[in-house]
Amino acid sequence: MAYIKTHFFSTALCFGTDINVFIPTPDADELLTGKKNDYFVPGVKYQVLYLLHGAYGDYTDWLHLTSIERYAQDHKLAVIMPSAANSFYQNMNYGSDYLTYISEELPKFCEANFPISTKREDTFVAGLSMGGYGALKIALERPDKFSCAASLSGAIDLDAVIGMLGSMPGSPFDYAALFGDKKVAGSDADLFQMIKDLKAAGKPLPKVYQAIGTEDFLYEANQSAKQKLEALGVDLTYEEGPGIHNWIFWDAYIQRALNWLPLKNAPL
Repeated sequence: MAYIKTHFFSTALCFGTDINVFIPTPDADELLTGKKNDYFVPGVKYQVLYLLHGAYGDYTDWLHLTSIERYAQDHKLAVIMPSAANSFYQNMNYGSDYLTYISEELPKFCEANFPISTKREDTFVAGLSMGGYGALKIALERPDKFSCAASLSGAIDLDAVIGMLGSMPGSPFDYAALFGDKKVAGSDADLFQMIKDLKAAGKPLPKVYQAIGTEDFLYEANQSAKQKLEALGVDLTYEEGPGIHNWIFWDAYIQRALNWLPLKNAPL
């Protein structure tokens, strides 16, 4: 894989920001056995995954704490890893417009600078915890752009999660800065309301993958989210297994999420 760290000025955020990028390149087996090598053909494109971090994290988490580089190489998949602070991927009431940055500006920047497909069928988003919510939020914000969204231990039922986190020590979230004085339920931060609005408008919904550890503190909130997604008719693939809210679970289940995605496992 080619590993590229890029710093650029974001007009949505109004400050410079970093991303990590993986682009597939030939591996040793392909070179030594003379297999087809079409990585550097002019005009070649790759399917792309925008991969989101959780609370307390940044654009380096997936790089350092999982083997996503190896998994992406196996699937011939480009991966884009941005930072979004503890924003819950919102256009914050007091703060920066992270939703606009991730859903609008970042894809435009990456498509202009890296060999990635611009087609909906080739464009995916995934994340863990806060980023699991963010993956669905971004895909529902731009259902014309993202065909699939994957949530690992995600805070999908945000209203339920906020009620839980409000009583937990060490929460990194400033809810007034994030949402102002509005209630999440029924607002544009409510994923289930977004789904209802898209269905009413006759717009396409992304396919959703949801995974949660059975010992995760967000397990019950994920159960309620699963029931709501199913009731709304979302094309949902749900998996659970032993695990808590940690990188052992996320490293295992990002592999399952990649196997779920409609990947072509080849340059386009």
